[in-house]
Amino acid sequence: MSKISMMFQIVSLLQTNYILNATELAEILETTPRNIKAYIEALRMSGVPIEGMTGRNGGYFLSEVYEFKPPKLSESEYNALLLAEEILTKENGFHHEKEIKTAFAKIKSAQGEIIGNSDLVFESENVFTRGNTDISDKIKRYLSIIRKAIFANKSLSITYSNPTRKQLTVRKIDPYNLIYRNSSWYVIGHCHLRGEIRMFKLARIKEIKTLDEKFHVRKDFSISSYMRNTLDLINTGKEYIVEIRFFHPASVWISEKYWLPTQKIVWLEDDSIIFKARVNGLVDITRWILAYGHLARVLKPKELVDRVKNEIEAMRDNYEKEYNEDKVRNH
Repeated sequence: MSKISMMFQIVSLLQTNYILNATELAEILETTPRNIKAYIEALRMSGVPIEGMTGRNGGYFLSEVYEFKPPKLSESEYNALLLAEEILTKENGFHHEKEIKTAFAKIKSAQGEIIGNSDLVFESENVFTRGNTDISDKIKRYLSIIRKAIFANKSLSITYSNPTRKQLTVRKIDPYNLIYRNSSWYVIGHCHLRGEIRMFKLARIKEIKTLDEKFHVRKDFSISSYMRNTLDLINTGKEYIVEIRFFHPASVWISEKYWLPTQKIVWLEDDSIIFKARVNGLVDITRWILAYGHLARVLKPKELVDRVKNEIEAMRDNYEKEYNEDKVRNH
């Protein structure tokens, strides 16, 4: 790879909004840390705003939003890549996950805007519906502000929209990490309003401001531990041991995928399975179970059984209400 090509690759990687040290960059680009340092120095001399941070979690990062605009993908091309990212994992038998994730990170960073307005809906039991990635100008600005606050250990004031309660709240948060899941950016940190670690979707932030107040990351916090038993994104902090029976053919679909690090699967004689796992919170697992309809039945805990029953009752009430209203209109 030429020097120019290598420098473009470094900029693309740093545009993913992660801190990468020389060793990590060298491993990804198959060169030496010494060469990486030389390329970064050349980029700095060319005006690219690359800064470095020392320490255990240090590395290189872009100090401000830097525009690097390669050719745009069409909506269909971009959607195809989103689908491929969902499927091409080690759990699904793809052994080059690291390389493909790096490629996807570069592509997402390069697009710089929402492509089209359509949603992705696929006829597959193991691929969930995906929306378009939220990398609008507002999100890019928020990413830059939050990233700088994380590096400087400075608290943030955000005005946050809660779609469930339909209300706005002003919160002071200490930002710990930025994560990208299901086509959206989230910031994880200590929420002073609730007094606990919370996750906030950047698209729901209406206003954001950096405060002149320093914070220290809680010693007991680890991003890997925080996300360990989370099926999707919602972590309420309370841990549950769940048991779910999946009937054929859902039993096959479930057994083919790695869902949680604590999962255990027991096959029964009728080709159904008992799925056991430890989860943080019941919101995500409830949605997951409902997606399998009559092919799933919760065994434990009772709280989860009741949640699923209540959702089914509410769904039935909605349909009965609509049916009765139609009858009145037709008469």
